Amino acid sequence: MFDPREESLALEIVRGFFDMPSEEMMKIGDKVKALLFDPQTGSDQEAVAKLKEALGEMSREQALMAGMFLSGLLRCNLAKQIEQEYQKAMAEGNIDPNCDCA
Repeated sequence: MFDPREESLALEIVRGFFDMPSEEMMKIGDKVKALLFDPQTGSDQEAVAKLKEALGEMSREQALMAGMFLSGLLRCNLAKQIEQEYQKAMAEGNIDPNCDCA
């Protein structure tokens, strides 16, 4: 399962490859979040269009960091959903608790 500490470590390693200051990495993450979750954005398609436009204005290194941030954000959100689905399947008896199927 996803571990947020691993994602943070990966971001720090890549940030180090590009000699990017932590502050710049934080600005990129804040920009991605703002573009995706802007309450004035009318649809998912509009959010994607805004994100694509912003990525076009970034350097390759900045765009890579934005992609890694977005990937981590998705995994964080999906981890909770996966856990809920697992708990539901366990409650319904669809998973053998004695199975070592990892």
